[in-house]
Amino acid sequence: MNDQTVPERPNARRILIVEDDPGARRSLLLLLTGRGFDAAAFPTAAQGLADAAMHPPACLVADYRLAETDGIALLQAMRVSGWMDPAILISAHSSPKLADRATAAGFAVIFDKPLREHALVDAVQRLVRGDG
Repeated sequence: MNDQTVPERPNARRILIVEDDPGARRSLLLLLTGRGFDAAAFPTAAQGLADAAMHPPACLVADYRLAETDGIALLQAMRVSGWMDPAILISAHSSPKLADRATAAGFAVIFDKPLREHALVDAVQRLVRGDG
C-alpha cells in the first residue's frame, strides 16, 4: 500500500480525492477510509482522471486550486468523459463568484477550508446514497 490508495473494502463506495497539498490529501484519505469508504487520492487532475477512467468513483472530492488546473476543470473533464456522479469542491479561496461557477459546473457541495470533518463525511455519505 502506498500513500495514494487504500485497498478496496467489500461493499464500500469508491471516493476519488484530488488534492495537491500532501498533508491535506493524506488527511482526506485517512478520514474517508476511516469511515469505511474505498478512497483513492491523487495530487494532480491528470492522475485523478486516469484513475476515474479505470475505476469510476461514486463521488469526487476535489480541491479548487490544483498545480496545473483547478477542480472545476477537473469535473468538467470528467463530465465530458461521461461520468455523472456527485462531486464536492473544497477551497481556501471561496467567494460567491466561485460558488456560482462551481454550482454551474455541477458540484453538489462546496466547502471552505479548513474543513469540518464531520460535515464532509456527512455530505459524502448523503451524496453516495443518492440523497442529493
